[in-house]
Amino acid sequence: MLNKLQKEISTLMPELIESVSEMIKIPSVEDPTTQTPQKPQGEGCYRALKKMAEKAEALGFSFKNVENVAGHAEWGQGDEILGILGHLDVVPAGTGWDDDPFSGKVKNGYIWGRGAIDDKGPTLSCLYAQKALMNLGFKPKKKIRTIIGTAEETNWKCMKAYFESEKMPTYGFTPDGQFPIIQSEKGILHLEIYGPLTDKFRAYAGERANVVPNRAFAKVPADLEVREPLELVPQSRLDEPVSLLGQTEGSYKFVWAKGLEAHGSTPQQGHNAIVDLLVGLDKAGIDHPLIRFFAKVGQSPDGAPLDIDYEHEIAGRLSWNPGMLRVTKDQCKVTVDIRYPYGVTIEEIVDKIKRHLTPGLEINSLSVGGDKTKAPLLVESDHPLIKSLQKAYNEVTGEEADLLAIGGGTYAKAIPNTVAFGAEFPGEPMLAHKANEKLSLESLEKMTLIYAYAIYLLSK
Repeated sequence: MLNKLQKEISTLMPELIESVSEMIKIPSVEDPTTQTPQKPQGEGCYRALKKMAEKAEALGFSFKNVENVAGHAEWGQGDEILGILGHLDVVPAGTGWDDDPFSGKVKNGYIWGRGAIDDKGPTLSCLYAQKALMNLGFKPKKKIRTIIGTAEETNWKCMKAYFESEKMPTYGFTPDGQFPIIQSEKGILHLEIYGPLTDKFRAYAGERANVVPNRAFAKVPADLEVREPLELVPQSRLDEPVSLLGQTEGSYKFVWAKGLEAHGSTPQQGHNAIVDLLVGLDKAGIDHPLIRFFAKVGQSPDGAPLDIDYEHEIAGRLSWNPGMLRVTKDQCKVTVDIRYPYGVTIEEIVDKIKRHLTPGLEINSLSVGGDKTKAPLLVESDHPLIKSLQKAYNEVTGEEADLLAIGGGTYAKAIPNTVAFGAEFPGEPMLAHKANEKLSLESLEKMTLIYAYAIYLLSK
C-alpha cells in the first residue's frame, strides 16, 4: 500500500499545491469589524470555510457546515469515527515579511504565506492524503471526519459549537504541531495584570497573547532621556504608533523597542519587545507599578523571578510570555500567556504571582480552570493510536518516531485520545506565527504520504 500511495500522491501534488496557495490567499484572521451572525469569525474565516467545503465536495467528500464556524469533510462507514482536526484561521501577519503574507506564492521550492504551515497546508495535506486512498479504492472500516475550525487561534468557539451537535470521534490526530508525535501538551493560562490609569505615558504592543511581540511603542514626555533598549520611532513607523497612541502634540515624542517574534509557547526562541520597552521606561525614570513589575521579571521565559518555573519530567518547564500591552486613557494592562506542566494548578500559579506583584497592581485570570481545552494533555505511550502513528512515521521516513511534549495548545485537547501529529519535521525552522512563514514542497509531499499511511493503518 505504501508504494501505491507514494505514486498516487505524486500525481496529486500539483493540485494540492494549488489548493494550499488558494487558501493562503484568503486572509482568514478573526475580524470583529466584519463579524455577523452569518459570519461569526468575520469575512476572511467565513470565506476560508466556504472554500474548504467547495474543495472537499469536489474531491468526493460530503461536507457539513456547523454554524459557519466549523464543519467536517467525511467519508467511510462504521460506528467508530477517526477524527482529523485542522483549522483555517491564522494569526495576524505582523511585520518583517519579504513579500505579501497572503500571496500564496510558490517559489524556490516553497509555498509562502501566513497559514502555510499553521495550519492550512497540513489540513489540506490530510484531505489529499484521503483522496489518494479513495483513488486507490480503499474502503475504510470507520467514518473518517476531517474536522475544520475557524477559531483555533482565538477562543475555540468553533470546537465548542461543533461538538454541541456532532458526535465525538473515538480517537484522532491534529496536523498542527510537530513530527514525530506530540504525546503531551501543557495547560494554557491567560492572565491580565493591570494597574492604575496614568498620564505619564501611553503604550501599545502585540495583537495576540500567544505571540512574542517583535516591537512595542510608547508615547513619552519630550524631555525623556532615550537610551537602550529604547529608540526614537523612525519617521517610516510614525503612522502606526500615532494611530494607536494619539497625535504628537505638545511636549511628547514616540519611542519603541524591537524584539524577535516567536510563538508564545516557546518564548525562549524570541525576544520580547514589551519587556524591553518597560525596562527602558523604568531606566528612564518613569515610575509606574506596571513598569516596575515587568522590569523586575525581565526577559524570563519561565517566570523564574516569580517562583513559577515549575517543571514536569514529560511535559517540561512552564513558559511565561507577556503578549499584549495596552496603556491608554481607559486601560493599563499587560496580557500574559502561560503554559504550565503537570503537577501544578492554576490556583498555585496565580497565588505565587500575586505574592510578587508590585503594590498597585491586580491580576485577572482569563482562563477557566474547568475548561478541558486549556488543561494539560497526555496520551500514554502504549495507546493503539500512538503505535499506529509511530508505524506510519517510521516506515515512511526510516526514522524513529520519538514522543514529544510541547507548550503549544492544539485541537488535540478538544477530543479524547488525540495527539498532534506533524506537520513540522525535525530540523526544520519553526515558522508558525513568524514572519516569512513557508512550507517546503518536499515536506508537503512527505507529510501527505505519512498522513495517508497513518489514516490507512487507523481505519483498515
